[in-house]
Amino acid sequence: MANEVMRVMCFQKDPLVDTDGVIDFSALEDMTIVGVSLCATVFTGTPTGFTIDIQDDGTDVIAALAANTALTPGTWKSVHMGGTEDAVHIAAGSEVEVDLNLTGGSTPTAAFTLVIWYLGGAQG
Repeated sequence: MANEVMRVMCFQKDPLVDTDGVIDFSALEDMTIVGVSLCATVFTGTPTGFTIDIQDDGTDVIAALAANTALTPGTWKSVHMGGTEDAVHIAAGSEVEVDLNLTGGSTPTAAFTLVIWYLGGAQG
């Protein structure tokens, strides 16, 4: 019987330009990502696009999650959370990286909140 526990990680970032690795950490346990929410709190430079990519050891596993309007969250949801996406498994010890992508505007920046819901703990 599985003994999964829902865990939540929340990251808040001050205004940043288009940057790879704005969040970077080592997975301390096996993680099965079941939901992601992204919300820009403030834009400067009027970007026309704001997305993130979540990578597992350098490979995009969730790509181009968009939140193009300030204070309007963008979401990625697996079937576990009532969505249509397949859950994403990340092994313990993997490097997890979040890349910030901004397009358009004049030297755009975004301050944002990113929330990741995942199943962790003993998963066997």
